[in-house]
Amino acid sequence: MKSVNANLSSKARKHAQRGDNADLLALSAALRDARTAAGLTQAQLALVSGVARDTIIALENARPGVSLGSALRVMKGLGLTLLPTAARR
Repeated sequence: MKSVNANLSSKARKHAQRGDNADLLALSAALRDARTAAGLTQAQLALVSGVARDTIIALENARPGVSLGSALRVMKGLGLTLLPTAARR
């Protein structure tokens, strides 16, 4: 009998890959924490926010490429706002 893991690639699936930008990682953690605290699934948040579930996945995995408009819609769906601050040097 074949091993259950025999067909699994050693590489992470694309939707499971995480970004490495510190700002995006902080945003992704805040969004995931707010979503889970609200008791929402990714699919429910997508419906509330008017975006695709793939957008929620991309944001929660800190992947670049999500439009600012989409990110703001998700934040609004969670009752969050964006507060720009100067970068620390």
